[in-house]
Amino acid sequence: MISIKTIFHEISKHKKVLISANLVAILSTMLTIPVPLLIPLLIDEIILGKGGEITKTIDNYLTIGSPEYYILVVLIVTLCLKALSLLLNLLHIRLFSKISKEVTYSIRKRLLNHLQCVSMSEYDMLGSGAVSAKVITDVDTVDKFVSSTVGEVIVETLTLLSIAVVILYLNWQLALVILILNPLALSFYLRIFRAVAKIKKQENKAIEEFQNSLTESLELYNQIRVQNREQYFLNDIDKKAKEIRDRGYQFGFKSEMALEFSRMLIMYSHDIFRATGILMVLLGLLTIGKMLAIFAYAWIIMRPVDKLMSYVHLYYNAQSSIERLNEILELKLEPKYEAKIDPFQGKKTASIRLENLSFSYDGKVTVLDKINLTIEVGEKVAIIGETGSGKSTLAQILIGLYPISDGKIFYNEHEIREIGYEKVRENVGFVLQSPLMFNSTLRFNLTLGREYDDTQIYEILKVAQLYEFVDGLEQKLETIVGKNGTKLSGGQKQRLSIARVLLDNPKVIIFDESTSSLDNDTEDRLLEALECYVKDKTIITIAHRRNSIEKADRIIDLSQLS
Repeated sequence: MISIKTIFHEISKHKKVLISANLVAILSTMLTIPVPLLIPLLIDEIILGKGGEITKTIDNYLTIGSPEYYILVVLIVTLCLKALSLLLNLLHIRLFSKISKEVTYSIRKRLLNHLQCVSMSEYDMLGSGAVSAKVITDVDTVDKFVSSTVGEVIVETLTLLSIAVVILYLNWQLALVILILNPLALSFYLRIFRAVAKIKKQENKAIEEFQNSLTESLELYNQIRVQNREQYFLNDIDKKAKEIRDRGYQFGFKSEMALEFSRMLIMYSHDIFRATGILMVLLGLLTIGKMLAIFAYAWIIMRPVDKLMSYVHLYYNAQSSIERLNEILELKLEPKYEAKIDPFQGKKTASIRLENLSFSYDGKVTVLDKINLTIEVGEKVAIIGETGSGKSTLAQILIGLYPISDGKIFYNEHEIREIGYEKVRENVGFVLQSPLMFNSTLRFNLTLGREYDDTQIYEILKVAQLYEFVDGLEQKLETIVGKNGTKLSGGQKQRLSIARVLLDNPKVIIFDESTSSLDNDTEDRLLEALECYVKDKTIITIAHRRNSIEKADRIIDLSQLS
């Protein structure tokens, strides 16, 4: 699980960069701290004629003693120190940014690695919108916290401590006024913001629900429009958008109210501080130059105090986001079996045997109960059954998308736990009834990033009865198919899905209602071409249509298996 502690552990992995960045930050702070002291003390030395270290130091190197000269030298030194400090500050920002981006990258990588192995039954329950909201929005929130932690907080704390030392040295009585009142205002802000932070968690939850609903509605917008239900779904999305608005308003208003009230307390402390300083000058307990210097430092203290309050804000936001990110890491993983044997190696195809196979989505309602089935090497089997009997579930279990609740699966008489799911998916092709398409080219949707030469692709397109269609397109394989293949008909998408699986040349193929959108003539031609192509392979066909099952060696009614 992710926690604030693990984030700091990730930060500590970049020791060299962290040490370099901190050294640069310390040097930058050391150059900045003396700047507010120079000109105010020069007032005491050249206007009030009290003498001091600044004019003595200048005289050690240069002998021109006019007041204008001292002012000019101090001004040049001040400008140079500020310029050098700025350069160092930019360098430390660059170094700290590198660390923060590496840390947030490692968090995203960890989430994605976990998602890669998550059980599909778990993932389907969470939803893609919720996942994307967490991986994008919540990681960005953590990124802001990390940037603040490794960069600003260290520098601002160091600045605060350095200024405290300087003003204590100049006049400890006056310094105590500001050094006591400012922390009191900061502690007040901490106490209030703990309660306000709970609203941020509710806002993030509202964003997740909105994004999930929006993603699903956009993906199914064609169906929504066909059913004339746009108004209902848009109203539902609008309701969730209003929830974000309301939660965001509450959080924004209350957090800003706490911040502004704390700032007001700090300003009050500065008013008291300045009034006390003037009184001390009036009583002869403090020089005008030192008073102005302390006033300048007191004003500079405002920045680190303000940054620390912002850090508190980011800390509680990050905690809420971390809780939501851990919801992803809590998703159960699919079983990971070590590949001890490859039963497909050197074989044209494979036999399949199910022994007392059972499956339940929730551990309560059994979808498949003690299924026993043997499919011989090279056998063509059609599986039929009533709607909801578990035909498609069985297909997904065979390739490991859903882990079995009980029982065993054998390929070439080797149990699936000895083979491993990855090896099974390399050799068992699965053609979905409703194939999904990327908004990319035909080539990408066929290859999914694998390398195939055009000759091989077009040969498979002929089998899938898509060659003439693709060859007639102006851009051929480089044609963009649109979101989820909107430029393709249902039958074309199914044939493209078949071609996609055939390109991988699997040794076992499962067809799940994969020709349901084809007309009889196209289906006949496709099945005839497939018959030659898959004649040596074990084939499982899940279908209702007569054309799809009449060529099977055996027809199995799933409801009668036990």
